[in-house]
Amino acid sequence: MPRWTHELSGARPRQSEREWLNSDAELVRAELGDGAVTWAIEVGQAIATRIANKVPALKDELLPLDTLRRTTTSTTYRALMLVADIGDSDTTLASAEVSQIAGEFVRRGLELNDLLRAIRVGYAVLAAALLDAVNRLLPPEESSAELRRISVLLFEELDDFTDVAASAFLDEKGAWAAGVSAARFELITRIVAADAAEDIDTADAKRILDYPLDGHHVALIAWSTPHSRHDLRAVVDPVLRQWAAPTSSLVVPVGQQSIWAWGAFPSATTFNDPNRLPFFDDTFIAAGGVGSGIEGFRRSHLEARAVERLIRRRPDLRPATVAHEHVALEVLLLNDPDAASQFVSRRLGPLAGDDPRMAELRSTLSRYFDLNHSLAKVAAAEHISKNTVTYRIQQALTLCGHAGDSTTDLRAALRIHKWLHGTPHEQ
Repeated sequence: MPRWTHELSGARPRQSEREWLNSDAELVRAELGDGAVTWAIEVGQAIATRIANKVPALKDELLPLDTLRRTTTSTTYRALMLVADIGDSDTTLASAEVSQIAGEFVRRGLELNDLLRAIRVGYAVLAAALLDAVNRLLPPEESSAELRRISVLLFEELDDFTDVAASAFLDEKGAWAAGVSAARFELITRIVAADAAEDIDTADAKRILDYPLDGHHVALIAWSTPHSRHDLRAVVDPVLRQWAAPTSSLVVPVGQQSIWAWGAFPSATTFNDPNRLPFFDDTFIAAGGVGSGIEGFRRSHLEARAVERLIRRRPDLRPATVAHEHVALEVLLLNDPDAASQFVSRRLGPLAGDDPRMAELRSTLSRYFDLNHSLAKVAAAEHISKNTVTYRIQQALTLCGHAGDSTTDLRAALRIHKWLHGTPHEQ
């Protein structure tokens, strides 16, 4: 067993790792130590991020990053087991998660070439991480032979790994193509595609989907955490009833832990109670707005997709039910996350700091804007005196260098920061 594998460690502070652990991780921990597990989790994240950035078909977030990351982390554990010569003699680089992710590519409408490209991109990151670790942890007189050994090992494993993934993809593709779900998913994909809705035969679509495309629609996207046992179909009706009782509903599985859904209503409708959307443990739900006809079916789904992207950008990803009409401004402001972050830095300055005092000042200033500059209402809401409110607001405005009468940019910056970086109290 190479001694350098015992010296592996992560670069980030210790975080919760439960979501990325499996039996291979426990073996790596037992044989190589906690540092090797943390290193593997970080490398798995780096691989997933690179694949998502480099494979064009994944840039629209058709495959959630966490779904991809579970596979890349599992593969990194297997690579460590092979390099360190631990585990069973028949251990291969391809874990069960590789076959699962291949199936996800099929169920989400991706192609075999997308999968093969992802493998090539990810393999390069994995190989570089292992070789860099050898150079860092071994003296030059020992590293050359070890670098050659690992390079040969990875080269030999690549063919088998690719074969496993491709075979799983083709098997799932055959089964998927034969099912009703495939026909529905293909039709829905055509409807959602830009300008394609004009070419859809609505009578034929109603027959395939068993769902009326005339009338009014609300679209939902729901997904669950990896360890959830919640039936996602069970959340659809309670959420739709926040508008009205649907006359019909359509639910389409998209991958193992996600669904797309629509509810049909005979007339335009609004929330029964906009502040009481139902919450479900281990489940995330994004809702679009009400839309009419086939174009409304499409637009409501695209709005739900936008809300889904917004939820996934939260640093503290907690189960939530979010409607587009509640976060329409955030959707627009965060369409370009990098530009939004730069905007926040310029507008808030030191007020964007992550310490409790800055969070307190941001919270008071945001509430002051939301409550139409009423000191009395802010004081009552935060259980502090009006003098304290005034002092906090003055401090906040001084820190961000705000001058002038217009607060539009400042309000926008506060909303962006609250979504991207806010503490649980601010959220």
